[in-house]
Amino acid sequence: MPKIVNADDRRELVADAVFEVINRRGMAQASLRNVAERAGLALGSVRHYFANQAELMEFAFRVNSERIHLRALDRLEDLEQFALPRDADALVEKCAVVLEELLPLDAESAACAVVRVEFMLAARTDAGLQDAAQDDYRATGAVVGRVVMQLLESALMAGSPEPVDEAERLIAVLDGLALRMVLQPGWSGPEQGRATLRRHLRSLLAP
Repeated sequence: MPKIVNADDRRELVADAVFEVINRRGMAQASLRNVAERAGLALGSVRHYFANQAELMEFAFRVNSERIHLRALDRLEDLEQFALPRDADALVEKCAVVLEELLPLDAESAACAVVRVEFMLAARTDAGLQDAAQDDYRATGAVVGRVVMQLLESALMAGSPEPVDEAERLIAVLDGLALRMVLQPGWSGPEQGRATLRRHLRSLLAP
């Protein structure tokens, strides 16, 4: 009896191979042939699931983005499910736990961050990746925006902040941290990333 292959599982397997090639050798080396070799598949098998290189790259970009943001959304649901703490330090910690999922703090998230940076840079000149890049930005904005709303609802924030402005500032901090941690891991390690994120969140709250 022939073995039944789940198409979705096979496409994810190929996407994982894309990620491994990008992490080891860079975006330029993520050809169909190299990806097929990494996945342990014949080139024809990869072409059965992806019509061309562009289709594969867009799919892989979206898979990587989804994995990053789903982890953050899981944490966010925990934050929104319970009453907000009235203590500033406790509130900072709860919000930081959500936002940490967007930073390269362990081997898995670091690999995802490297791939995300490579895809974002490629999307600057690759029209086929630009929609995926915009969706990635929107997903980040949705997570960060909901964290900012939790901070506002706590009544612990300083002054009368504008939610969109605060979300943009926080995204800039996260993007800067992630990029620095990817490109200069010797200078910016996980502990520094965690501490910087918490200092920024604490700065948003009244003394």
